[in-house]
Amino acid sequence: MPTLPERLLTLFATYHIRREKVLPDLDAIYAPDVRFVDPFNDVTGKDRFLRINENLFRRLKEMRFDDLALVGQEPHFMLSWTATIETRLGLTITAPGVSEFRTESGLVVYHRDHWDVLSSMAGSVPGIRRLYPRITGMLFG
Repeated sequence: MPTLPERLLTLFATYHIRREKVLPDLDAIYAPDVRFVDPFNDVTGKDRFLRINENLFRRLKEMRFDDLALVGQEPHFMLSWTATIETRLGLTITAPGVSEFRTESGLVVYHRDHWDVLSSMAGSVPGIRRLYPRITGMLFG
């Protein structure tokens, strides 16, 4: 039987294919009081976490995770990835990131997605794509 980190790796790898069908699998491996944090959300509770995923399926044309690499093991491990997000408006965002997981009793109790929203979004919008490096260079270069 696959370990919990291996199960999560498989869920991420098949997220774009299975879409809503991943929800029962997520429900089975996340604790009722899981805390989920990403650049847009900070919620506690499995129902709220699942609702975020349901909303993604409605709002996005596709969300795919590639270049997956699992680091560590329970109770604290990470999964690095490159997300490709296709919006229904035709915008494609590519974002490298890492999901951090903490587990207790075989369930995920903490899931935090780390990724740079500003750079990923700026690199996806044609006009901003050219300006962003100049602006960041002036500020930090």
